[in-house]
Amino acid sequence: MTSDSNYTVSLQQKEQFAAIYLLEYMINAPKAFQLMLEREEEDLEPILEWLLVKNLIEIKDEESYLPTSKGRNALVRFMKRYSDFLSYFDVFCAVDLEEGAFAFAEYPDYDNPKAWKGYLDQERWDDLRITATSHLGIDPIEIVFMSFVNEGRFGRNGTGWQFDLLLGSVWDEILSICTTAIQVEQLGFESDEGFISGERVIQDITKQGFELAEQLHKQEAGLTDRPIVHEATDPPSGGAVEQVKILKNQSNQFAHSSELPDHWKDSWEL
Repeated sequence: MTSDSNYTVSLQQKEQFAAIYLLEYMINAPKAFQLMLEREEEDLEPILEWLLVKNLIEIKDEESYLPTSKGRNALVRFMKRYSDFLSYFDVFCAVDLEEGAFAFAEYPDYDNPKAWKGYLDQERWDDLRITATSHLGIDPIEIVFMSFVNEGRFGRNGTGWQFDLLLGSVWDEILSICTTAIQVEQLGFESDEGFISGERVIQDITKQGFELAEQLHKQEAGLTDRPIVHEATDPPSGGAVEQVKILKNQSNQFAHSSELPDHWKDSWEL
């Protein structure tokens, strides 16, 4: 079940997401980029300059780029949202619309990651992450970006990942996923009681999903504590700022409020 909704991503959005990804890499890996960039790293120059203009990084001893305290605070804001994605939104990645079931209801029974992936790959599941979060007023581009970061598909560790951040085909993939996502109106159906609107269906799905996420956390089978993985790390330098970890033990504001938390209401700009 797909839609033909059209999405676009501006250069400004690409710069925002590429910058926050690189900032996270610099702070949490940590990775110090030298002022004289080498080989593939030269593709990062526009992003580093963008971060520099925004005072999110600085040049240390005329040798390397290092994050500022302002940069760290910007990453803290992003990590609040990323933590929510892992903790509460990921449960919508596999929903059986026929049965009204969530794959994550079985998550505590799977100790083997390969077996769990095989379970998620069953054809019965529909990915409703974009549908559910769009219903809440959250930008679908951001949600797919977060899912790519979580799955290691954004900022690939292989050759050429530096080029991908701004100009690679990864952006076409993100747009394609948004464009073909299930839309709320497509969830409507005829029942014995008459027509059930897609709006009513997604309200029920989000309610069930957030309640399930809360149960998983209570069972200590929550979805947090999955750091963003980077292949290369540098020894911490004298100018490095404190790492920003994924936030844990947040109260489930989504299950108990009809409004988004404050950190989702504000426009996300570095």
